[in-house]
Amino acid sequence: MNLEQQKERALTFLKGLEKPDATTYADLLADDFEFEMMGRLPGVAPVRGKDAFLKSTPPMLKAMFPNGLNMKLISVIAEGPHVAVQAESDTIAGNGKKYANRYHFYVLFKGDKIAQVREYNDSNHVREVFMS
Repeated sequence: MNLEQQKERALTFLKGLEKPDATTYADLLADDFEFEMMGRLPGVAPVRGKDAFLKSTPPMLKAMFPNGLNMKLISVIAEGPHVAVQAESDTIAGNGKKYANRYHFYVLFKGDKIAQVREYNDSNHVREVFMS
């Protein structure tokens, strides 16, 4: 898989966050896939395993962001098995609060599958919107 194909797959993953559906991710993810939000927030733990992600994450995102994240993808860089993406969201959360966050996503590939996604964001904003 070349770098452009990796970028395309990474962006497919992130665009899938808009209207999360397990079928969107089924062919993208390695069986030992891991998703981790890098902030230290109570109750937020890494999701380990493709099946665990497919079962838990789409319904959770739909509840948290019923109108999608309105994600704007800003830049994409790829080197070797690594893809880095900067993005911003601007939406209303399921609890009625405005949610506008900034992100850096790190995506690691094993062959043609995504093995890991790490989400770096403004964890204080997450706390203010969802935990206060």
